[in-house]
Amino acid sequence: MISIPPSDKIETLIREITAAEIMPRFQTLSHDEKWEKRPGSIVTAADVAAEAFLLRELPPLLPGSVVVGEEMIEDDPAALELLDGDAPVWVLDAVDGTSNFARGSEDFGVMVALVLKRETIGGWIFRPVDDDMYVCEKGAGAFRNGERLRIEPSPRDMADMEGSLGGYMRKHTDLPDQVARVTSTRCIAVDYCALVNGDIHFAHYRGVRAWDHAPGWLLHTEAGGYNRCLDGTPYLAGKPGEGGILLATDAEAWEVLQNPIQEAIATFK
Repeated sequence: MISIPPSDKIETLIREITAAEIMPRFQTLSHDEKWEKRPGSIVTAADVAAEAFLLRELPPLLPGSVVVGEEMIEDDPAALELLDGDAPVWVLDAVDGTSNFARGSEDFGVMVALVLKRETIGGWIFRPVDDDMYVCEKGAGAFRNGERLRIEPSPRDMADMEGSLGGYMRKHTDLPDQVARVTSTRCIAVDYCALVNGDIHFAHYRGVRAWDHAPGWLLHTEAGGYNRCLDGTPYLAGKPGEGGILLATDAEAWEVLQNPIQEAIATFK
């Protein structure tokens, strides 16, 4: 196992670039500072500047490490192969919830993970508006602003559970009718924070890109949550298994949710 750099150094970089490039543009983006990188997918000058900074500043903290960032993959999809290499990989989503950020919503975050052979060994999620820093390290627990996080078991009855589902699941299946409440933040960083804070009990994602889930998966795991790919296999960064990833408060709750979600997916295959 590699030695993870001191968390305070990583947190300082995240806060530094947030203060320099992200928050000055929050609710002040000009027309030419946001554009579509492909139809329906927005990127902003804040995403680009923040990723470039972290791409430059993180590797020196761990000599021999490399970077996979959401924006760089648009230009070089082959860089995803780095996740299967021997070098530690910094996985970046410099502004998660870009569409929210672009329209002035507070529901966005900065996500950084350190991944080795597709297993996340360190994770950081920063919620700038709330000034909340979530930190986790494999085997060392999960923390919000230095306070240890611990997920409590959810209700056993699915009808009493609250959680997050993807857009298609919300709009085209009856799953929302089977649970107490379904959220729609349009930001996975916000969802993971809600999971570890106990604001929601579960989340299911079919699309599981490494930069969206690597830090949150470890945060949820280290806070005591139970998660697996829907087919029961462990989640690896960028490899969602069959049916995506399902996160719950504990194994019993996960099992309650698994079959209904599988049945819902089967209706639109």
